[in-house]
Amino acid sequence: MKTLVIAEIGINHNGSVDLGRKIIDSAFVSGVNAVKFQTYIPELRFKPGSEFLDVFKKFYMPIDDEIKLWEHAKKIGLQVITTPFDLVSINNCKNQLLDGLKIASFETTNKELVRGVAGLGLTTYFSTGQNNIDEVDSVISILKDSSVKEIIPMHCISSYPMLDRDANLNVINRLKDFTGLKVGFSDHSIGHKASGYAVAMGAVCIEKHFTVDNSLEGPDHSFSMNPKSMKKLVDHIQEVEMFLGSDWMGVRDSEKFINEVARRVSN
Repeated sequence: MKTLVIAEIGINHNGSVDLGRKIIDSAFVSGVNAVKFQTYIPELRFKPGSEFLDVFKKFYMPIDDEIKLWEHAKKIGLQVITTPFDLVSINNCKNQLLDGLKIASFETTNKELVRGVAGLGLTTYFSTGQNNIDEVDSVISILKDSSVKEIIPMHCISSYPMLDRDANLNVINRLKDFTGLKVGFSDHSIGHKASGYAVAMGAVCIEKHFTVDNSLEGPDHSFSMNPKSMKKLVDHIQEVEMFLGSDWMGVRDSEKFINEVARRVSN
């Protein structure tokens, strides 16, 4: 499979290392290539009085425990990516276990955070939900001025879940043309169709929220992929890749017979 499929664990571990390991193992069995976390200090991520503060405090995981999950994922052969939300957490991401960092859609205008992520020099993904093209350009400019290994903008719609009619996958082509970079898709839809269509349009990576049980407590479990639906997504992407094939033109093996017996050439 050419497409990098990222299982967004986020806070679906509910603060539990045991549940986190179970989710990672299930993601691996489902066929994904990478898992992604959210690394944050609740009081630094949200202002006092924020409606999200209590929720994210409830499902918070200390960095030492999160590193245990990173280690587990690496041990079984998965790439590890995380989204840091504050400068303390960025410092905690100075870890050789990480294969990449991601900037959330609503943090792209937080230039202090973007510069902090850029300073670690890792492959950097950033979601473009809510962003206009000038804001995308600003993020890329900061990242290009750093030692970042690779920059991958990811088309995203910041609604949870995303309705099919809001997918606007044409943005993928716009981002490719505007940036000259490889582009991914952070998919908040229900099901696998949008991700398959995104791959057909050239998305090189797909990110989907993942859980082992959609009925678990927490804000993201209900719209996350479960092991069965994630396996279906991976299979669908492989099918799309098969149909896409290569862009080489000439007489293919499957065309040799008809080429030999039926092709006519004249001047």
